[in-house]
Amino acid sequence: MASSKTLIKKSKSLASAKLAVAFSGGLDSAVLLHATVMAHGAQNVYAFHVHHGIQKQATKWQRHCRQVAAKLGCHFDTRNIQLSHSSNIEAQAREHRYQALREMCQVHQIENLLVAHHQDDQAETILIQLMRGSGLAGLSGMPPLKQAKSSQIYIWRPFLELRKEELEAYAKENQLTWIEDPSNQDEAYRRNAIRKTLLPQLEEVQPGAIRNLARSARHMAEAQELLNHLADIDLGLIESAKGLSKTNLLRLYKTNQPRAKNALRRWLSRQDLAYPSEERLTAWFVDLQQVRKDAQLQWEHDGVLIRLWREHLFVEKVREPKQSKRTESNHPTGEWAFKKLPAKSKKVGIAADRFNEAKKKGLINTMERQGGEKFKVQINRPRKSLKNLYQEASIPPWQRDVPLLYIGDELVAVAGIGISADWQSVEGPRIGLEWLSS
Repeated sequence: MASSKTLIKKSKSLASAKLAVAFSGGLDSAVLLHATVMAHGAQNVYAFHVHHGIQKQATKWQRHCRQVAAKLGCHFDTRNIQLSHSSNIEAQAREHRYQALREMCQVHQIENLLVAHHQDDQAETILIQLMRGSGLAGLSGMPPLKQAKSSQIYIWRPFLELRKEELEAYAKENQLTWIEDPSNQDEAYRRNAIRKTLLPQLEEVQPGAIRNLARSARHMAEAQELLNHLADIDLGLIESAKGLSKTNLLRLYKTNQPRAKNALRRWLSRQDLAYPSEERLTAWFVDLQQVRKDAQLQWEHDGVLIRLWREHLFVEKVREPKQSKRTESNHPTGEWAFKKLPAKSKKVGIAADRFNEAKKKGLINTMERQGGEKFKVQINRPRKSLKNLYQEASIPPWQRDVPLLYIGDELVAVAGIGISADWQSVEGPRIGLEWLSS
């Protein structure tokens, strides 16, 4: 059984100027916070608490956590979150909790976040993934170190090799106080049922089952790493600056379907997207084989759009427009920005005096694209239709509805194309024009 020195050593293995601990107030996080303070010093440790509001005692627990942090002498911060009435309250609470923890890390400029998951938690996770029919990635369980989604924050799990009973022994030895959440006893929640009933039964049938499940997770993680390396090799022949080549992906699919699916999963994972289900992945490959050449295609997945355009797949983030800018036309939202260019800049702009005079007269305005507009980007070249210019610039059709910038009746600037040759200036005081997407 682990001693206090062992647990402190586990926490001390991470060297950092500032560390954050996800502190719910329960036994596991109480042990982690205490061990981290003992290992790194209270001045370097931040206890972050998330108030879910699910339980009536939540506010009382929040006060308890603040008091524990004060007693240890470490920093404390907390966030209140509001959950909707969803059937999957566990997943929703987890997602909101990590979002709040990431926000607090960013506010306090902390890169390393410690969470108190232990070996019993890992075993529960593996069983849940098995029951879902997950592949290797899911059966790999929780990694000891992971970079948080879309951020520079690293999530550490220093207790993954320790049993729950070892944390309990540490808590008693150091006379720690902690919160007992009554919802942890409710076996209506799947994870609680596994913890309270299934795992104890497995230990009776096979002593050491929990440790063995955690060991299997490590084996699965190693196998998944090998698959990732193979996918990276395959993607080297499929991926380019344009996106994922449909032709090369289907060529691999016809040769080896598992490798093609593995490559597509890896491509999505690199962009912080969840793995698609087997059914969805199969349907995508059917779509790719049936779509005619140069046709457009799009799938919705994990909050983004995956588009096929010009024989390449790429991911387009879906932005939720601000309420004030919501339009029925569903056009791209944003605004034209005007700023003075440095004298030494070689960037093309509009002469400042000419621009300011037009602004003074109220001649600067934007208009939706009507069709048939022509535009001249180079002084020694004829005007071209916007359609041709968009095609030459490889701007996808769904990004071509940005409002056009006019001065009086003259079309002056087109997002992604540039400034009209009749208005361009590269010398002297001038104003740069830029479309900023919201």
